[in-house]
Parts: sequence; C-alpha cells; structure tokens
Amino acid sequence: MSESGSISVSIIITYYNSSEFIQKALEFSEKQRGVSKEIIVVDDGSDDYHKRELKQHLNRIDVLLTQENRGQGSARNLGIANARGKYILNWDSDDYFEPEFSEIALEKFAVDPSVKIVTCHALRTSDYINGEIIKPLGGCYKNFLFDNAALGSAMFKREDWERVDGYDEAQSVRGFEDWDFYLRILYPAGLAVVIPKPLFTYYRHQNSTTSKLSNFRMDKRQYIYTKNSEIYKNHYAELISDVFRRLKKEEFEKNKNKQRLEYRLGDLLLKPLRILKRLLN
Repeated sequence: MSESGSISVSIIITYYNSSEFIQKALEFSEKQRGVSKEIIVVDDGSDDYHKRELKQHLNRIDVLLTQENRGQGSARNLGIANARGKYILNWDSDDYFEPEFSEIALEKFAVDPSVKIVTCHALRTSDYINGEIIKPLGGCYKNFLFDNAALGSAMFKREDWERVDGYDEAQSVRGFEDWDFYLRILYPAGLAVVIPKPLFTYYRHQNSTTSKLSNFRMDKRQYIYTKNSEIYKNHYAELISDVFRRLKKEEFEKNKNKQRLEYRLGDLLLKPLRILKRLLN
C-alpha cells in the first residue's frame, strides 16, 4: 500500500484473467524500496472468476479500476490517468521488478535530465524456457526506429506520457504499443537507460499477444512508420533498407519451409489430384 506523504511513483499493473500471478506482482510492488508509491491495478475485462479472485487482494491495492477488454494500451492509459505519482512504473500481473529497481531508476532520472525511460535486463520464463536473460539496447530514439530497444515494462515521467498523448489504443498497433510509445517519448532528444542487472522477471505465455504477432508484423510496422512519418522522413534511406531486409528474410523463410520434407511430401501427394482436376476441366 502507499506510504504517507507525496507519491513519487505510481505502479500500474494491468490484469486480465491472471489470478494465479497477481499475488506475487503485488508483493513485489509493495517491496519497491526508497520511494513513496501507490499501487494501481487495471482489470482489462477479466471474467467473473478472475474478478472475484482479484478482489481477494484489495488490501494491497490503492486503486482498482475496471474496464471492458480494450487491450494493454488502453488499460495503461486508464491507470496513468488516475495516477498521482510524478513517475510511472508499469508491468503486467504476471511480471515483477526486483525491490531495488525503483530506487535505482529514480537515481538515473536525477543525474541526467535527458533520461526519459529507465528499464533493465530481464529474466524471461515460459512453459518451455527457464532463465533466459534479455538485454535491451536502450539509447536514443534512433535505436528505436525499427525495433523496441527497451522492455515493455519501464519507468517514465507522467508528464512525458501527457506530452505524447499516451499509448496508442488502436487495434492496428496492438502488441507494438510500447515500441510506438517509447519512440514518441524519446524523439527528438531523450535517452532510454538500461540498468545492466536482471531486475525484472516476466512470463511469456504461449498464447500471448506478442506470440501471435508473426502474421501481422509488417502491417503493424507500416502503421507505426506512417503514423510517425515526421520522424521517419529524416531516416528515409534507413527505412527503405530495413523494409527490404525484412521482406528478403520473409522470402528466405518461405523458401526454406518449401524445402522441408513435410512440404515436399504434401506436394507429391497433391500432384495427382491437380492432374485429375485439369483433366476434368
């Protein structure tokens, strides 16, 4: 729960049908050291069972907000709009930052006014992976032109969220809203600092939004590139190079799949049917 006095950090936790994880997320929220804080949970349209389970933890939550399921960007915007802290620290209900993160992050903001985002190395887990270390690049907006160079969960100033009109809530960018948001915050002259320690743990679900993006990546990239044309017009040559590099990679993967035994056997089995179809026509 929040400490007495002014709030320096508002912790925004988005929640969707994840009652098995929320207790740990709240425990690590409470453990954030060296800051005055409030804990805000946004329920993004969970079913009745998970809503009931979430209410078992009301004693650990300063503000509980609910909405119909509209996605992570919308849930984060709702939480931040109701936040009192100068700084925002966001994560999902199946993630958590180690207790020292907030204190270290505020020190980074204090020593350099150009710092807009503070993140860290991360420990990624899933049903199949245990202990994979992720090391974001960070840096200026140029490092964010073609990929997200920070974790989706990070600390930033509430005033910067206001300055860029928050997260984009459009379906067209869903799954990439963090990248788009960071790019806008950092342009033209901000820095994303990466603490070189694994102070964040997140669980990658097999059916998560990110894992479902493979068939829509180019569409989402096109949306971000077009929307932020003011940024990309100064990097036209790099943009064209990146687009063609990705198209070549996609073509390579398609050709590689065609060489797989399963594909060749399937093609062999279907060949008589194609011949018969031509004869009948």
